[in-house]
Amino acid sequence: MRARSRLRAIAAAAGVLILVQALAVGLYWAVERRRGAERPGRPFAVERLHDGQRVPDAAFERPDGSTLRAAALRGRPVLLHFWATWCGPCRAELPRLLELGQQLEKAGRLQVVAVSVDESWEVVRAFFGGEVPPGVVRAGSPAVQQRFGVSTLPDTFLVEADGRMSLRFTGARDWRAPEATTLLLGQERPAP
Repeated sequence: MRARSRLRAIAAAAGVLILVQALAVGLYWAVERRRGAERPGRPFAVERLHDGQRVPDAAFERPDGSTLRAAALRGRPVLLHFWATWCGPCRAELPRLLELGQQLEKAGRLQVVAVSVDESWEVVRAFFGGEVPPGVVRAGSPAVQQRFGVSTLPDTFLVEADGRMSLRFTGARDWRAPEATTLLLGQERPAP
């Protein structure tokens, strides 16, 4: 009898834990869905970087193991985007950002560099189904994120051709919005 009572108590406790966990997951998804619903209606928010801060010295790792130095990005505007495969908003916005980047790069207007903060290339390759698209690099160490002041993901910087960071987009954006292209091409960039 005691064994049955213990089993019932354990089963009841497990049921309560499962219910609490299900409620927590449901609440999380409801908040994320609400955040997503709010984004399309809000303006394409941007932070102006006033002090003309230069791109920090950093080295990014390419899929082939070679290095891309931040200083080598001078010559035309670059959109430097920090993301991770485990970041839900990053996963949602990255395909649109890479698509926009391909269009703007073909036109010779802007380069997109998507900096994964994941720990390994295996995770990044798996995310892309085996082949990593051009423009995707890896931070390689948390020190790279720290140099840019990245504390939440996604985080994106517009770097001017002279290496000066002019705009910052904190959080996920709808990169298909007309305001995105207008800002990125400099037609309506806020004055520094």
